[in-house]
Amino acid sequence: MKLIGTLLLVTCSLLSSAAAYAENDVRVEYAKPEGAVETAISKELKTSNTIGSVTTFIDGYFKLPESLVFFIGGEEGPLYDVAENRILIPYSFVTEIKDRFKQANYKETGVTAEEATKDALMHTLFHEFAHAAIAMYELPVLGKEEDAADALATILLIEFFDNGQEIALSAADLFDLESDDRDTLGDEDFWDEHSLDDQRYFSTLCHVYGSDPEQYAAILEDGALSEERAELCIEEYEYTVQSWFKVLEPYIQDNKTD
Repeated sequence: MKLIGTLLLVTCSLLSSAAAYAENDVRVEYAKPEGAVETAISKELKTSNTIGSVTTFIDGYFKLPESLVFFIGGEEGPLYDVAENRILIPYSFVTEIKDRFKQANYKETGVTAEEATKDALMHTLFHEFAHAAIAMYELPVLGKEEDAADALATILLIEFFDNGQEIALSAADLFDLESDDRDTLGDEDFWDEHSLDDQRYFSTLCHVYGSDPEQYAAILEDGALSEERAELCIEEYEYTVQSWFKVLEPYIQDNKTD
């Protein structure tokens, strides 16, 4: 049984103490694309269910204190704009990750570059939603907020979406590909608010393995994680799920505890 189901059943009493929230309003807005490439990306996103599956889940699962807009296009992002309560995803980001997967011949893994792009985009959308949740609910964060956002994105995919682990693995592989952008590490790599791409890659692998060690034994067999680290990943995933949903419980819609 997924941990989240048990956690929600035993903590219904906390929900009654949550503040009243207005009816949810989660919207997706698209900027006017510029050029053929952006036009193609815009059309592709509108016809796929990638963004819609994320926003529908958020709208139906969480109680939001204010409207949340996913703005697709523009030049900024991916990021959460706290002043406007908007999540910004530029068309160029989608183009960039698709090009990375194509250049890496990602289709050899059995997943097309197009599908991997959708997977990585879903993880990114949930990552930015994590930042939004931290701000809107004024959640405590012990440690790096970017690491916490990565963890929640992976958890939501695994716990609530079919093939969520596979989606997360595509996102992990994007981190791995991005790590190839540098030959050496400089000070800027260590002072950045994000962990190193290599660390984000292995942390995501760890959560995927920890969520189902039998199903994802290949991660250990392929040497992506040591036996000692893999064993800790099982406890780490369980603890991370418990920690996230303990602070999120008051903001989950009441009927989701049934």
